[in-house]
Amino acid sequence: MGIIFVCLKNKKAKVRAVGKTLELLTLLVAISKCLIERLSKEKGVSLEEAEDIVIDCIKDGMKTIEE
Repeated sequence: MGIIFVCLKNKKAKVRAVGKTLELLTLLVAISKCLIERLSKEKGVSLEEAEDIVIDCIKDGMKTIEE
C-alpha cells in the first residue's frame, strides 16, 4: 500500500510518501485521472485537452519548485 500526505502552507508544499515507487506512481496516476475528468467537466473540454492542461500545470509547478 502506498500513502502520500501533502500539506500546503504559504504556497509551499511538504510531501511525505510511504510505499514502493510503483505504488506511489499508481497513486499519482489515479489522482491525475480524477483531476483530468473533473477539469474536463468543469471547463467543457475533451479528456485529451484536460490531460494536456494537467501535464502543463505539473511541468510549470516543477519549474517553480526548482527556482
